[in-house]
Amino acid sequence: MDVNFPSIQSFYSRELQPSSQGTSDGLSKSQKPGDGFTSSEVEAVLDPLSRPWKPSRHYETCPISLLETGPHNYQISGRIVNFADNFRDQGFHFLVVTDGSGAIAVKVYYIKVSDYQLLLGRRVTIWTTFIGDSTGASSGSIPFCSSTTTLYPGRNGATHIIVHNDDPGSDGDRILRCPLECNLKEYEYLPALMTLKSFLSTGYDLGEGKILVCVRSVGPRRTVQSKKTQQTLEMVEVGIFDDTATCVLKLWEGKVPSAKSWVPNETILLISKPTYKNRGTSPELGIGFSSMVDVNPMFPDADWLRNKVKSMAKKQSVYIPFPSNTWDTERAINGPDRTLFTIADVEDRVRHPESIVDFTGKMNVVILEMKLMEHWRKGTLCYLECCNMPLYSNKPVAICKNCELKRDLVLNQRIIGSMVDESGMIAANKLVWRDGAWTQLFFGSAADETQEVDSEPDLIEQSWEDLTTLGTESLRYMEEFLLYSRVTLTFGWSSQPEKVCVLGVEW
Repeated sequence: MDVNFPSIQSFYSRELQPSSQGTSDGLSKSQKPGDGFTSSEVEAVLDPLSRPWKPSRHYETCPISLLETGPHNYQISGRIVNFADNFRDQGFHFLVVTDGSGAIAVKVYYIKVSDYQLLLGRRVTIWTTFIGDSTGASSGSIPFCSSTTTLYPGRNGATHIIVHNDDPGSDGDRILRCPLECNLKEYEYLPALMTLKSFLSTGYDLGEGKILVCVRSVGPRRTVQSKKTQQTLEMVEVGIFDDTATCVLKLWEGKVPSAKSWVPNETILLISKPTYKNRGTSPELGIGFSSMVDVNPMFPDADWLRNKVKSMAKKQSVYIPFPSNTWDTERAINGPDRTLFTIADVEDRVRHPESIVDFTGKMNVVILEMKLMEHWRKGTLCYLECCNMPLYSNKPVAICKNCELKRDLVLNQRIIGSMVDESGMIAANKLVWRDGAWTQLFFGSAADETQEVDSEPDLIEQSWEDLTTLGTESLRYMEEFLLYSRVTLTFGWSSQPEKVCVLGVEW
């Protein structure tokens, strides 16, 4: 007696592709039966990292310095201080992670190279089941790196890594920023820390030096041809400085995106064991295999450098933007409160503790020096700061040589030397001018003369930019006309730039 057993296909329903022909007697040739897997199940297999990480066992949270070698379930948090993506084409990323107590070398085997966006200073969390000893291994040359581990995210359900993208100022962004060998409770100094000038002169010979620098500028991404390997490599040049010297830090290949988030005059870098190359008169630093880079570390020396950079930037800054949202310009010029100050009155008030409150007023001064033709000959009639470097031109528009972006310039405030009244003198290059004030200074008197001959002046379409279209004779006439002229300045004092800002000019 025959026994009919059901086939395995009878337990699954076929997935039919939508068809424009409503056939009910069978499958068309273009339709294929489904395999029984949903789209989410297929995605989970093809891209296992898309699944949320849910540990299947207990992991002990432990500082890196207290890790024990052998099989242990550890959860480790730290920040990336060095890495090599696709390390020597062996199918894994090599990371060095620190948490302030120690360092650990981490091998992360990937399914796709683009699975992780590795950046210097980024916070990571690691789940691992085994800690190895790095003594005798290649990572043994990295300072304070005495342990190592290997991760297989997506392949082994017991190991995993998460690269966090913390928002600036968040709790995750503020933690784990203490450098190695730094005891904040009993801090006196950081061992092997030296100034940039000392490192560039003889400190690089020691091999254990550390430098604490600030980012000065970040150049564009460039492509260069390697003479040694005959390969095309990506590179970016980062200008760094401290209170003693300036230098260039070169980042290559996978480390290039790290510089994208670095802010000039704000981002602080603590670099341990940087590489040194002297190409003629321009020494260059780099990040080697045994180097470490702490981004925005938190310890007393870094706080001192931050304050030092702020004071240096205030003294050395070429361009100070006009604080347009601080005052009501129309009310300051034509309002009821139009107090007349002398230069001495303004100085006494801003030096008084109550000068924190912003105020406006008027000053009647005489222009003692004019340098309009001097800056026109130098090609510095207009200027701006881009990529933390000055940008000059005789036209109101120029292209930055660093980032190659088109920038709108402002009139160089140094075309006026100094102004005086009966109480003192003020260096006019210390003033911050509004664009409308420049227009009133150069074309206000000409407009008044035009108005006397029954022709209304058109100051709406006229601006200081028209000055850049004048010829040599017109500029010389303008300079001679303004020299020793008496004008009334409507000014405002702002505690933000701590400068006297010119809101308007009256003849």
